[in-house]
Amino acid sequence: MRTLVKYIPLIFLPISIGLAQNGDSTNSALSSLRISGERSQEDRLQFLMDVAQSYVNEDDTISAVGAYERILAIDPDHLQARYVVGHLYITTKQYKKAETIFLALLEQYPDDFKIFNNLAWLYATAEDPSIRDGKKAIKFAQEAMLLAPNDYHVWSTLSEAYYVSGEYEKAHRAILHMASLAVRYGTDITEQSVKDYNEQILKCKRAMDTAESMKTEDGQ
Repeated sequence: MRTLVKYIPLIFLPISIGLAQNGDSTNSALSSLRISGERSQEDRLQFLMDVAQSYVNEDDTISAVGAYERILAIDPDHLQARYVVGHLYITTKQYKKAETIFLALLEQYPDDFKIFNNLAWLYATAEDPSIRDGKKAIKFAQEAMLLAPNDYHVWSTLSEAYYVSGEYEKAHRAILHMASLAVRYGTDITEQSVKDYNEQILKCKRAMDTAESMKTEDGQ
């Protein structure tokens, strides 16, 4: 069986890319936006979306968060901005904000498996022990799996949820099933993803083998 890639559950919705190519030009563009009183709200929002994407392209996550927050100050219901800033909050370890964003989105879009999946990833990987919660991670990952049983990203998240909960055999089975789905359905798999997924598979296998070995020793 071919093995693959770890899902980085930050799934970004498509955003138009443009404008600045570096920090100085981006800041200049923002300045011009502030002094212009002739832009419609739609134009302002699109401008800020382009600027936010420029920051993302430059790996300037903090500035990207600020840009998306400015969009939400203008339009609190802006779906793309809410979704993407939720991911960025996880990246910047602002876990409470990420939780608030995704739980609110879930109330509005209860059939969106990606929201369940991202909540599961948040609870499975948060470094803050007050947020990290294996049981919640499993619950939300299973909900995502019921809605999208053939999405391999979901099975990667479910594996991580089982892993953090100490259910290593289930974690290993889930990640192997993820690999089979990715081989069958994957269209966006990169070389780095293959490396990351293989590391996740090995991690789960080692944990499962260690747990089995300890059971055997206890039995003796």
